[in-house]
Amino acid sequence: MKISWKSTNYGQTGFHVDKLGEYDATPPVDALLLDRAPRTLNPERQAIAAYLAFSPWISGELHLPQRLGPNTAAAIERDLAHVQVRPAPVEYYPKPLEVGLREVSVVLDELGHSGNGAFINVVRASEWAGSLRGLQSIVVSSNAFALDSAASTETPSIRARLAVAVLFAGEISADILVLPQGLALSDAELDSLRSLLLAARLGLEVA
Repeated sequence: MKISWKSTNYGQTGFHVDKLGEYDATPPVDALLLDRAPRTLNPERQAIAAYLAFSPWISGELHLPQRLGPNTAAAIERDLAHVQVRPAPVEYYPKPLEVGLREVSVVLDELGHSGNGAFINVVRASEWAGSLRGLQSIVVSSNAFALDSAASTETPSIRARLAVAVLFAGEISADILVLPQGLALSDAELDSLRSLLLAARLGLEVA
């Protein structure tokens, strides 16, 4: 799968599946779109976010928008232990990772947040448009729900919506992303998500 990062004619920005490989499955939509682009975009976090968005359909070579480090590539390979995946292009020299300052709540299924802390709110593009930026908060419309809905099997998937939070984490200096209770994630899936985000220097907890 070849994934690029670009804008549309409608002012949206995000990941686009430019080409499917021989062993890739076909995702329900060919792009993860955001109504606003992040102000900062670390290559390691961008790689993790791209993988999270389309991981249920990836097999074989994964060509990402920017060069990623070997640790990030290894984390992606471990996550698909039973499927061969080869992230590229890999750059073999040390690069800085973003350093966060605060815990940031991730709101996934509704508009709104209770409390005074920092948060990232991902809202449905089918119901909302645009974005809203506070001093320690971001609300952004995305079609990530379409990817998560198609990826859900026995348990719901939050990977595409979490990808949006990873993209915006640096903008509000997130150190740990805090998921809401009641997501019905398995322990194995939560461990997998923690391992992936740790490769990009982000913690992941459940409220």
